[in-house]
Formats: sequence, structure tokens, C-alpha cells
Amino acid sequence: MHKPSWFRDGKTLIVNAKTCGINKDGHEQYIVNPDTGIRSNSDIDDDLAECCDLVKSGDFSRKEVFFYDTSRTVEAGSYVPKYFDHKTLEGIEELSRNNKGLSLKSLGQLKKEKKILLFGGHGSPSSDQRLGEIPYIKVSDLRAGHVNINPTNMVPIALAKKFWGGDTSGLQAYDLVSPERASKNIGEFCVLMPGQENSVLTKEVIVVRTNTDLFDQFYLLWALTLKEVVAQWERIVFMQTNREDVGKRMHEILIPIPESRELADKLSFQFRDYYQSLEKARRIFVDSIEHSSFSHHIHLGE
Repeated sequence: MHKPSWFRDGKTLIVNAKTCGINKDGHEQYIVNPDTGIRSNSDIDDDLAECCDLVKSGDFSRKEVFFYDTSRTVEAGSYVPKYFDHKTLEGIEELSRNNKGLSLKSLGQLKKEKKILLFGGHGSPSSDQRLGEIPYIKVSDLRAGHVNINPTNMVPIALAKKFWGGDTSGLQAYDLVSPERASKNIGEFCVLMPGQENSVLTKEVIVVRTNTDLFDQFYLLWALTLKEVVAQWERIVFMQTNREDVGKRMHEILIPIPESRELADKLSFQFRDYYQSLEKARRIFVDSIEHSSFSHHIHLGE
């Protein structure tokens, strides 16, 4: 059997190239100048071809090219190149080393230890059923740290209870919600504010809730919004046909865990102050328009 010059026993060659000369529509992808935003008329953006040419010549110097143990590749059960590129973990590991009192644990470990709860949304009512009073939250309603209620997407209470599987939604104030698939924003968490608990969440979301006295929701948000944590999602979000998907790989995300509640509160106090101040202002605003002589088409929660 022919063995290429780059072959190594027990190793899998992985090329984690970001571009391959073709865009998502199947057309040629040209290089874009990052400073001007101007697209070239002739130069194709094809990192994959460049990497392969170098590999053929025996040059493995590019960061996108590396070898991985074949046994570990098979064990992982995934054959997506970026999944094996652990450079996205270097930032969070360095953060833990440089900050006393913080250790790393994965979301999966925290769930197994029952320190957090991880669960999905309720379901997705069809568009013709959205004619009630209970907010239906879509992936597109999760933006910039907030859950935005769309007054045109409301379902009847009876239908909401079917999706909830009971009389209540099971949601709590300050639950953290992120898209789970079909979004470029997977891993960007938004806060479910007080008054928004009686909502139907699309099934394509992740909900994270603390289940320990060691840290609260605001610390979780502090941890999950760290750029070193957000960077990890790039490795585990795959394309499923033409839609982004993360599935159970989210359990691999590492976050810093504090050694004490005192440290947790100290690190996250800005998040706590901000969202609690927002809630105070929201409550005053909602009360004022409810007692106004005018009617407004706006929904900020109960």
C-alpha cells in the first residue's frame, strides 16, 4: 500500500484550515482586506490549498497543520478538524494559572456534580398559533445579554401549558439562555429578567442555572462571558447540513470556579449591580405605563 511522505504511524494528520476557496453559496471566495473591507477581484481565499501544498513539500510549520493520536481521534467519535485544535483552550488555562482562587471545571463536570442545571427549551409553536398573551422566545430574540419579548409572538395560555408540560414554565428569574443551534451566537448567554419567567422558549436554546451556594447566576454570567470562555465555543460548534449545532459538546466548555462565595461575589458584582438596577428601572417603568391613561404596544415582562 502506498504511503504518502507525510504519513506517520499511529498519527492522524489534521488540517484545520479556515477557508477553502468556496463560500457557503458554492461560489469562489475572494480575499477581503481586513483594513478596508475591499474584496479582491483575483486572489482566492484558500487556506486549505496553501496548507496542503506545504504538507506535500514536507513543511508542517503552519499552525493549522498538526498531528493527533489516531486512537484518540477514533475515541472522540468526531472527524471535524477544528474539534482537535485545542489552541482555543490555551486562554482559559492561562487565566486559571494567573488568578489565585480560580480552578477550571467543565459544564459537564458541574452538571454531574449537580452544581449547575443544564436544560433545553420547551418547543416551537407554529406561526398560526401565535395569537395569545404568553411570550414565545425565539433564537433571534436573544441579543446583547437580554431576552427580548416580541409582542407579535405570543401564544395562548392553554397552548403554553402544553409546551411547559404543566401549569408553569419551570423558568426562574436570571436564568441564562443561549442559542443551541441555528445561530452564529451559540454560547452568548442572555439573562431572563424577573417578569419574563412565564414564557415559552424555543427548543433550540440552552438554559443554565446555578444549583450551589458557591456562586450565583451573576457569577455564572461573569464566567460565561469571559472572552477566554467564549473562544472555546468555536471548537465545538459544528455545521449540521447548513445550520450551526453544538449538542452535548457544550459539556466540554471550561469555566473558572471560585474557591469561595466571597471571591465569586467580588468578581461578579458589576454584573449583579447592572442587572438588578435594570430590574428596578424596568419595574418602575412597567408600573407607570400600566397606570397610564394611554395604552402602549410594548412588553417588558410582567
